[in-house]
Amino acid sequence: MTLLPRQKALLAAVIERYVENAEPVGSSALANDARFRAQFGGISTATIRNELAELEAAGLLSHPHTSAGRVPTDAGYRFYVNQLLQPRPLRSSERAQIRSRIPTPPNSIEDALREATSALALLTGYPSMATLPNANRDTMRQIQLNPLPPQRLILIMVTASGRIEHRLFDVEQDVPVARLNTVVNFLNEQFGGRALSELRALSFEDVSTGLHDEATVQLARRAWEQLRASVADLGDERIVVQGVITLLDEPEFSDIAHARAAMRLFQDPVALGDLVHANMSFVEHVAEDSSRAAQSTLRGRVRPTMSAIVIGREQLESQGQSGIENPAVERFSFVGIAYSAGGEVLGTVGVMGPTRMKYADAVSLVPALAARLQASLESI
Repeated sequence: MTLLPRQKALLAAVIERYVENAEPVGSSALANDARFRAQFGGISTATIRNELAELEAAGLLSHPHTSAGRVPTDAGYRFYVNQLLQPRPLRSSERAQIRSRIPTPPNSIEDALREATSALALLTGYPSMATLPNANRDTMRQIQLNPLPPQRLILIMVTASGRIEHRLFDVEQDVPVARLNTVVNFLNEQFGGRALSELRALSFEDVSTGLHDEATVQLARRAWEQLRASVADLGDERIVVQGVITLLDEPEFSDIAHARAAMRLFQDPVALGDLVHANMSFVEHVAEDSSRAAQSTLRGRVRPTMSAIVIGREQLESQGQSGIENPAVERFSFVGIAYSAGGEVLGTVGVMGPTRMKYADAVSLVPALAARLQASLESI
């Protein structure tokens, strides 16, 4: 779709005013818009109304009431994001917040993600989320084995991402402290730092060659069986969400039915995680099909440092790929980016706000936060 420079400026002015005020934008307001006048001089309201009618006919604006001004459509936001949006420089206060809120090094990946999403929600004013690394990409951090009288042991495993799992199992008699310590040292030496995917593929015989005492071997085998079962039971998709309460500040969700539907979406971590994954897959697929890889914000992240953007009803298309059905997502836009550490993509971090989102803020803040998150994770 091709627009004349004045039509582009009018579309941008309508979107930016609507984002700011959540009110339909009329021709009089546009005629008095300082930036528009500086660029094109004084233009009559009649001329502006004609231009707005053409933008409406093109599907970029809608006219909610005969007497009201125009509001952007999803297609209008898409055109704006693809062709008109300019990410703004970060403010020094925003850089300082990002640095101070995300620790280096963090206690765990999950702790880093909680701080990152909390900072992002505070800075953007929208719900923020991050998916934890897939369990197959996670690594073992620490294994503990503690006695629980009478004649029981508890195995506790902690992964690099912050997952904590425990298993109880019975033993025939009290275990001497020295033997318990030997087995704990054995487990940590053999499996500490290993990828969970690698651990899943091992057998006890693969790693037990250094054990000789029969009682110690048997205890180590029991502990290994519990450890492997814990790893096998780990879910592959987890998500951290912060700032959902910010939705209640948005006029789109002043209607109680809309607010409830939105809250239900964010209260289902499995569905939300699937939606984030589907959005990222969807935008990459669209970017590939479009053959416009040079365009940094074409419905997606076509370079690792660029944000994926999915707007309104586009999320219904991505839902079709994930099998999720929640019509509430059409009131939202998603801006996200893959975060990584050590050259490996670990997950996604982003925001989900109303389609009337401050896109310039989101596309500046999300990549900056992901860069700080990468630095934090690489310091572990």
